Amino acid sequence: NYKKALEYYDKSLRIKQETGDKKGMANSLSNIGIIYKLQGNYEQALEYYDKTLRINQEIGDKWGMASSYNNIGSVYYGKGNYEQALEYFDRSLKINQEIGDKKSIATCYNNIGIIYDDQGNHEQAMANYGKSLKIYQEIGDKKRMAHSYNNIGGIYKNQGNYKKALEYYDKSLRIKQETGDKKGMANSLSNIGIIYKLQGNY
Repeated sequence: NYKKALEYYDKSLRIKQETGDKKGMANSLSNIGIIYKLQGNYEQALEYYDKTLRINQEIGDKWGMASSYNNIGSVYYGKGNYEQALEYFDRSLKINQEIGDKKSIATCYNNIGIIYDDQGNHEQAMANYGKSLKIYQEIGDKKRMAHSYNNIGGIYKNQGNYKKALEYYDKSLRIKQETGDKKGMANSLSNIGIIYKLQGNY
């Protein structure tokens, strides 16, 4: 219910503006940006993410800045502007490396990998997915590990290496079964089915 969400985020923003809570203002502005992005209103989303970024820069909130850069990058990705998206994901990555936020570093590598994947640059996509996966393994983030395995499987599928694709889709499926992620399990089973179909194993 985006209309109601916007209404309450706006109420929250007004109170934070009245009380001079800059960090809170940045948070509310970011949430409003997320709603506009979900609605496909990229221009409005960019406007609010930009306001968020400026406040985070003003108060010196590096984590907030990195998050803003990532959000802006995701909007450019949604618009199909890969060059701008890469630029912002890279800015986010650099700050996250500076502050040592491993989970966010992995997210940046994953996002960069997705862009290279969409561009058909399998080598760069695989390199970034690999970096992302290694960090998720280090911090024990199973949900995102499963996501990384799935992405790597997709690259092998596109390269015609069906044996390796099945191997990674299976790794992804096992984690999703372990964590009870039914939607994820359905996705992995579908991907495995696609490989068998491509192999003619009806």
